[in-house]
Amino acid sequence: MNEPLPPNQKAMVFETADANATITLGERLAKFLQPGAVVALYGDLGAGKTTIVKGFARGLGVRETVKSPSFVIITEYQGKLPVYHIDLYRIKSPAEFTEIGLDAYLTGTGVCLVEWAERAEELLPPHTIRIRLTVLNQTRRIEITGLNPGIAQELN
Repeated sequence: MNEPLPPNQKAMVFETADANATITLGERLAKFLQPGAVVALYGDLGAGKTTIVKGFARGLGVRETVKSPSFVIITEYQGKLPVYHIDLYRIKSPAEFTEIGLDAYLTGTGVCLVEWAERAEELLPPHTIRIRLTVLNQTRRIEITGLNPGIAQELN
């Protein structure tokens, strides 16, 4: 599902050659996250959402193995900040998101990494960082909005 980019915001675009490169990009991006950050992840099944989350978690000092929380919906990790890995694949509506209390994580002091974020798009805060992953022939295209554009120079 392709959610539109926020108005007047140009995406930073990266391509990664394999899962390790995607993890490394996530790890490098993690250093720019502050308490209360919300990262919304979009992409088809197998696009690399959980893979980039592994990198964010590593960059935030999480030592545990990161796995997709599809069946449990949320997994909490402790790193330099609390990390909340939320997978909305099984959530049917924004109302269900709220009913089970996931909206509380969006206003906490940890970092929220939300897979299948389009399922609760209207509940995401204005400061949300949006990452769209697309599988190309032999690479992944990763488009990021919501970060300071100057960060792209620091990542290259």
